[in-house]
Amino acid sequence: MSGRDYLHIWYLAQSAVILFLLLLIGAWEAYHGIRLVVVIIPVALLMLLAIVSASIPHQPHWLELINRWLQSIFQPLILTVVWGMVTRILIVRLQLPARGIVALGMIYYVVMFAPFASEIGGQLQWAVGRIIYLFWWMNIVLAMSVAFPLKFSGPHAFAVLISTGAVGAVSFFVMVTTVMRAWHLSWPGIKPQFGWGFSWWVLLTLIIVDILFTIWNAYGTGNSWKNMFFQYNFVWKRPTGTLTMEAFEAAVAEETLCRFGFLGCALYAFRNFNNRIPYAVLLSSALFGLMHYFNLIGQSFDITTVQVLSAFSMGIFFAVVYLYTGQLWISMIMHFLIDWTSFMVSGTSVMVGKASAMDWVTLFVEMVVFIGISIWMMYGNRRQVMKRHADRLIGEDQHFGFRLEFN
Repeated sequence: MSGRDYLHIWYLAQSAVILFLLLLIGAWEAYHGIRLVVVIIPVALLMLLAIVSASIPHQPHWLELINRWLQSIFQPLILTVVWGMVTRILIVRLQLPARGIVALGMIYYVVMFAPFASEIGGQLQWAVGRIIYLFWWMNIVLAMSVAFPLKFSGPHAFAVLISTGAVGAVSFFVMVTTVMRAWHLSWPGIKPQFGWGFSWWVLLTLIIVDILFTIWNAYGTGNSWKNMFFQYNFVWKRPTGTLTMEAFEAAVAEETLCRFGFLGCALYAFRNFNNRIPYAVLLSSALFGLMHYFNLIGQSFDITTVQVLSAFSMGIFFAVVYLYTGQLWISMIMHFLIDWTSFMVSGTSVMVGKASAMDWVTLFVEMVVFIGISIWMMYGNRRQVMKRHADRLIGEDQHFGFRLEFN
């Protein structure tokens, strides 16, 4: 059987267990007169539909279509909520040790969405639909703390891992890796395959640019264009677990979504265009930037707009690094170091106050540097290396349908 066959069996088993747990919880609530049972019934019917649809080899097209979109929207939410409810019940009702239950729960949460990604996500063929659902799934998977109150999480370290979304980020990475393989796209790069034309000097240049920007972004204190590159205050605060894990969550989740997911889908959508690489880079980076407008919940509009434009130019740079190396972990580390140093210096992961004239000046310099470096990467052997990796990222020269046979 192939890997997807095993994921199909896992999907059926997990859906059946979820349905059983929903019926069990619904019966208990009905017995105690809790009105939440009204919500449990349609959710249970939705999981029943998932099982029936996955069990019928040749189902009607209308049933397949309805099930695909309903499951794409609601099943990740159901999985997250039921995971939280069951974990809480085991701790509160059965009085099982929180440390062990939460540890096992977090381990399973990391892989819980993989069968869904293969079975349901693999059916999505429209590039726009793929991009929309990747964004939706990320927000659901990272929200595990909403479904599971932190007061039941046991040790403080577990509370930090859950509340910051660190566990959710790893789970989302596993989920996107699974669905990208189901779409016959590539792995996020594990074994380097640099090949002809690759230059270590070019990679060293990209790394130096990232390090210099990281230092300037975190420690630069210049208040005018005359001293903006020469005035620094190297104040180091003791790293906190919460801010470190918030930087980890942002690096893993956002690079998985935008460089791995969005960029891969865009490259496939533009596969017949001569300039598919710049088109895909611009689209994925624009989406990466626009995502930061959700920070308006806790930030002013002008400072958030600065953040959006900064993320756009940074996203172009990260996309070029990813395409040149074919290694997602490199852009993840770059992203993490920029966020982590900034969080450590400011003591918060939120941008506060209003945007000053100097903020716009530094933004302009940042955009010129990152976009300028990226344009330089679009020529010569550098472009050929990125084109070769782009071909690999959209499934060319890849092997799918791995099979594991038992005699």
